Amino acid sequence: MTLEAVASEAGISKTGLYYYFSSKDALVFELVFSTLEGHAQAVQSAVATAETGGEALGAIMRETVHAYAPKMDDFRLAFMFGQVAGSAGVQWSPDQFARIRPLNAMIFSGAAALIEKRQTGGGKIEPRLFAFLAYLSALGLLTMKGMVEAQGDPLIYSDERLIDGFTQLFAAVDRS
Repeated sequence: MTLEAVASEAGISKTGLYYYFSSKDALVFELVFSTLEGHAQAVQSAVATAETGGEALGAIMRETVHAYAPKMDDFRLAFMFGQVAGSAGVQWSPDQFARIRPLNAMIFSGAAALIEKRQTGGGKIEPRLFAFLAYLSALGLLTMKGMVEAQGDPLIYSDERLIDGFTQLFAAVDRS
């Protein structure tokens, strides 16, 4: 990804691009942030309709997979670009990280609140961690999907079957 390529795709000059973004890192951050923000809002809305912690965890997974599976380039940008580019490729400031943290709360807090209502004893998984684990499951599904489908070898199980399996697993743990 070069600034020349981005400017060309946007139909503006590289100088015009610098008018809006001070650096390539700033541009990449805004692309990632926009993707994450839209996704966090969609997850928050989906979780708001859940009545139980298990349903909320399923909503996190379902919304994440449904949002990114048809737009794998958005998924790669949001979750893999920094890894592939390495520490020399992309550097975000503390202010940029501070903008992302509230998005995490949007994704996890609703499910955590529903889970917390049900928990009565010790030995339970901390509710926000539980929601985060559901999210990681969805990201892992998308990562595997992206790896095998890029090679022309689709997953044996459909997205829906995998989401349902994860949802049943997390709901069972939430009930125990």
